[in-house]
Amino acid sequence: MKLSDYRSDYYYFSGAASGVARQSSFAGIALIWVFNTQTDTAIILPSELLWPTFFLIASLSCDLLHYISSTAIWGLFHRHKEKCGISENSEVNAPTYFNWPALAFFWGKNIFVLLGYCGLLIYVSKAIIFVST
Repeated sequence: MKLSDYRSDYYYFSGAASGVARQSSFAGIALIWVFNTQTDTAIILPSELLWPTFFLIASLSCDLLHYISSTAIWGLFHRHKEKCGISENSEVNAPTYFNWPALAFFWGKNIFVLLGYCGLLIYVSKAIIFVST
């Protein structure tokens, strides 16, 4: 297999992981919502779901920041090179540290969604009782 094939696999799987993390975060928040109780003045969630909710929201925040930071970095890099008179077809190298924010947010969103689901699993395993009839 060529090195470029491994890079293509990386792009495919990282894109898929981003989509799964996003959808899992929304699904986790929806599951947490199932456990709410309502009064006349408030919606109440069990306190054990505070951290899972925080982690799932943090995952969605990292997801957004992943794309915002990448857009800003690569857009500014392209504009800078364009202003310097470099043509679109020129071979240009970028510093490797330009990818660091995107990588941090990518791994952050995946770690946060896993932590959120660990907390949800713990809560659900105690909150739901299965009875055979």
